[in-house]
Amino acid sequence: MKRYRKKSAKEIPLLPLCPAEKRMMAIKSFLAVLLLNYFFYRSIWAFIPLSAVGILYYRMEEGTLRRKKKESAREQFKELMLLVSTGQRAGFSAENAFLSSYRDMQALYGKDSSICRMLQILRSGRENNIAFSKLWKQIGERIDIAEIKEFAQVYEISQESSGNTASVMEKTADIIVRKIETEKEIAVLLSEKRLEQKIMNLMPFFIMLYISVTSPDYFSGLYRCLGGVLLMSAALGIYLLAYMLSVRIVSGDGFYY
Repeated sequence: MKRYRKKSAKEIPLLPLCPAEKRMMAIKSFLAVLLLNYFFYRSIWAFIPLSAVGILYYRMEEGTLRRKKKESAREQFKELMLLVSTGQRAGFSAENAFLSSYRDMQALYGKDSSICRMLQILRSGRENNIAFSKLWKQIGERIDIAEIKEFAQVYEISQESSGNTASVMEKTADIIVRKIETEKEIAVLLSEKRLEQKIMNLMPFFIMLYISVTSPDYFSGLYRCLGGVLLMSAALGIYLLAYMLSVRIVSGDGFYY
């Protein structure tokens, strides 16, 4: 019989991609390759070079999804800080306030959420007598969220100085919550620009589709000669550069590789 061992703190993934998400990204990448092949080449041989575009698109989609998961983790961390702050006012120690909040976080976000995975790391670390300050520092480095890194530093200093931990935690939580709420408002303002970016990226295909329907022979000559293929390749290269530039401008932090 196969034995299942409990995962250690370092083995618990914080921003995992489930198989369904990977399949969806693969399908979207394949459809993108089909779309580009139809409008720019209409040749089965074009799938070979366009596969590189499909791989690049997959990685861009993966980066976008991981960025969304990170933003969700920041929001979950904010709710955790509010809950822990309330627990400390009720008389709990910082460690007990964190661990006792697991059920509430599970009810809000599910057991597979990033925040529940963080709390699992804390629980596992406590069983191995690892300080919470060290665990939060490891979590911040692994998930690369500035608010968690800052909190880990403040928490460590508070523990070492043996000061009023509850007061420090409450003030830190308030600062982090305000910061996250401000950035959330900025993201809402940028959502309109993201919609415009998506529309502009699709507009060339709508124009080409309209011309293909109204004048079927307009592009046909470009698919049958070397000069036409080179011209369409140049147009595709310009479009891909413009697409990546628009994504980078709107996202503000580039791609994940």
